This record gives sequence, structure tokens and C-alpha cells, in this order.
Amino acid sequence: MLNLDQAQAEIIKQVRPATEIETIPIGQALGRFLAQPVKSRVSNPAFDNSAMDGYALTHADLVNNDFSLPLAGESRCGIVPPKLTAGHCMRIFTGAPVPGGADTVVIQENITSQKIGPGNKLSELINFPENTQPGTNIRKQGEDFKQNDLLYETGQRLQAHDLALLSTAGIDKVAVFMRPKILVIATGDELVTPGEKLKPGQIYESNRLTTILMLKEMGAEVTDGGTAADDVESVRAILANTSDYDFVITSGGVSVGDHDLVKQVFEEFGQINFWRVRIKPGKPVAFGKLGDHGHFIALPGNPVSSLVTFKLFVLPALVAWFHGSAAMTEIPVTVTGNFKRKPGRMEFLRARIFQDGENIRCQALPGQGSHMIGTLRDCNGFIKLDVESQGFSAGEQVIFVPIDKFV
Repeated sequence: MLNLDQAQAEIIKQVRPATEIETIPIGQALGRFLAQPVKSRVSNPAFDNSAMDGYALTHADLVNNDFSLPLAGESRCGIVPPKLTAGHCMRIFTGAPVPGGADTVVIQENITSQKIGPGNKLSELINFPENTQPGTNIRKQGEDFKQNDLLYETGQRLQAHDLALLSTAGIDKVAVFMRPKILVIATGDELVTPGEKLKPGQIYESNRLTTILMLKEMGAEVTDGGTAADDVESVRAILANTSDYDFVITSGGVSVGDHDLVKQVFEEFGQINFWRVRIKPGKPVAFGKLGDHGHFIALPGNPVSSLVTFKLFVLPALVAWFHGSAAMTEIPVTVTGNFKRKPGRMEFLRARIFQDGENIRCQALPGQGSHMIGTLRDCNGFIKLDVESQGFSAGEQVIFVPIDKFV
């Protein structure tokens, strides 16, 4: 039986990455994975500009004129100002280009002004603080990134803030990998679609919906394959028509019971790389290949086991398919209660991280059975216990994995 690291490494090694690419506008690229590196078309800032509303000047002129300069001209956004007149200052607004010859901007709150000159030839004299330093309040061209700088590598998943950066860099379209085609199936004679009347011994099916929604969040094109009965022919009939899919994901049917048939039928159509992992919840999980480009991942039937194994195995498989790299976020945090257990498997306890005054604390939630989905109401992550761990006591440090940070 593999441990978690070994199983994840095997998946990454065996996944056959995406090859098909499409180019789309950045407005359609949210959640998509880059198929090519992206470089900036422009520098940011594109030109020296003011960080504040105030006055642009040459610091040497300021010192040579007793920190008072007559006002001449204005620089505002969208217009290139004339060159700064020697011995003068210029009104400037946040984001506006710094005029040629200026090397300092003084914020408007730090000045005083007075009218000077005779009659109808009045002008304005601006008085500046004597502690004014050269170079202040100017955003230099390219200080954020320069033209042709590498912004993102292949495999980067694009979030809203990434698209804002690309837009600032002048990028209007990006090459992304095509969406994977994924078939999702649940197995079990006892499963009934919500809304239907339950008969004795039946339960409502939830794993398929959860899996489909999480796959769509990853940008997949998902087909709902419905529910298969617990017999070889039913499972075989579904798996016999999967050649068009990049992934087939099932829930249930991968343990060692007489009616757990998914593993048995998968062996007829593909190659199983592993089917048990030393974790809790979720020991019965299988991964392998189908045909010349497909993959299958068989998840356990218990709802929490299915959720946890999706995050531990399906997410890294998809990221690898998209040419990316996955990394689980692990946060050291102080735990509030006690938990004792028998070592032997890595375990993921449903937990809640919360603010306690000035401190961040973590609580293992009651009800850790793999069938107990109600605990997820209060769950925002998991306490990760290593194979050798015997548990923890209140006040000790544990590793917390946010529920949305498994990759």
C-alpha cells in the first residue's frame, strides 16, 4: 500500500498531459491554464508618473530658491505635459506623467501658496517644506515590470487578479489548454437521486454532484454519467464507452467487498497503477489509465472520503494534466482540544480555524466518521496528521490545510 506522497507522485508521473490548445480573450480566461509563457508588451508604470496630487519640481531649483518656486503649468492624466520651466514648479495629479526636468513631487497637503506680482500679472508662489527630499512621490517607469518581462509560465491557472495584471501588461488574448472531458459516475444499488422517494435500505446520492461541481471549478467539461447498479454488466456498459474522455471519475465500488466492482471492471479496460493508499478517510482509492490518452480515478463511496480523496488525488491529477505543479498549503496553528488515535495512516480531520482574540486557533470538529457529512457545515479545512502521529493535546501545534488550498 502506498503512502500519500508516493501515490501523488505516481499520479503526476503517469498523467499524460494536455496537448490541445486554444487562444481566447482574457475576459474568457478566468480559471483556465496557460499553454504558453506570457511576457509583458509594455512596462509598468509605462512612464514616470506622480504617486500623489501635488507639485512637480527639480530639487536643485528648490534648494537654490529658498524652497519657494513660482507655479507654471499643469500635468494631468492622459496628456503629456510640456517640459518643466527652469526655476518653476508644475501642478500635477496622481497618475499624471512627470514633466521632463522634474525629479521630485511634493504632496499638496505640505505646501502653502501666495499671490505675487503686480496688478493683472499676478502669479502663484508655492512654498515647500525645507525637509523635502529629492525623488519623492514618483513612480518610476518599469519599477513593477518591464516590457518583455516574463509574467507567467506555462501551467499557471489564471485568477481574476492575474487577468488584471495581464490587462495592465497589454495582453488581450492568451493561449490556454483545452478543457478536459471528464465522465463522472456513482455506483451503488442503494443510491437514489434527491427528490425521489426513498425505499427501505436506500440513501440519497451526493458524491456525483459534489464531484461535478468541483470539476467545473477547475475548468473541466463534465458529463454526468448517472448511477450504475452494483453488477458487473452495468458498470461494464458505462466504462465500455469512455474512449472520448480524458478522465473517468467514479465514486464507490473500490474496496474489497463482494459488490465493489469498479476496480474489477477497470482492470478489463485499462491499467491500474494503484488502488489503496495509507490515508484516512479514503484508503480505497484507485488510479490508472484508459486507452491511449484517458485516465481513471475511482474514489470511495462514503461522502467525506470521496471529498477528501478528490482534493488529494483528482486535483493534483488535473493540475498535472494542465502542465502545472500542485502544492498543498500547510499552516502551523495551535489546537484547542485533545485527540488520540492509533498510528498507521495519514489522517485528515475535519476542522475549523478561527480568531481567538489576537491569536489564530484550530478546533477538530466532533463527528469524524467518513459518512458524517454534516460536520462540513462548520468545516473550513483539515488537520493533517502524519502516519506516525498518535494525536495531539490542547495547546500543541498542528498542521492545518484550508479546504480550498489542496493545490
